[in-house]
Amino acid sequence: MSPAALLAAALLVPAGPPASIDFGAVELGGAALHRLAVPALGVSVSGAGFSATRTAHGVLIVFEPYELHEEVTGTLTLRLRSGVVRVALHGHGVDTIAPTLSVETPRAARVGQALTIRFEASDNDLVRFCRLTVGGRVIARLVWPASTFRWHVPSGLGTRARITVTAIDRAGNHTSVTSRSFAVR
Repeated sequence: MSPAALLAAALLVPAGPPASIDFGAVELGGAALHRLAVPALGVSVSGAGFSATRTAHGVLIVFEPYELHEEVTGTLTLRLRSGVVRVALHGHGVDTIAPTLSVETPRAARVGQALTIRFEASDNDLVRFCRLTVGGRVIARLVWPASTFRWHVPSGLGTRARITVTAIDRAGNHTSVTSRSFAVR
């Protein structure tokens, strides 16, 4: 067989599945897809966060990471007409999304009395803690899922104040929100 005929024959032979698939870094709460154009008679998968389904055009493999920075490995087992083929799977979860946050502006505060501060924080993974500040001074560091804090209003604030809440997630992503100005009496 001539070299040109050998190359043409090699190009016509359908490629088999790869030895491994690396999904790389996948955002927590998200998913990565990989399609294999192989006529699988059966499919199974092992490994946390991996799933696989036969489709009309081959196999769809999905990776949905559960944990931040966890290196996940698995095995895709394909039953083909030619026999059983195993494909190594690899991926890990990352979090680059900052928490979402809101803070309610109090109507007014009275020196020497308790003021309830209300806020909401959420994240695609997990909010680790929220820090509350007034006038640049930290008044609380609360472990999530706290959403209220009773603050004893000190003297010396002036006649107006603002509350800043900062939410920090497990990956260190953070968001800060500041209330509108409110009266201090």
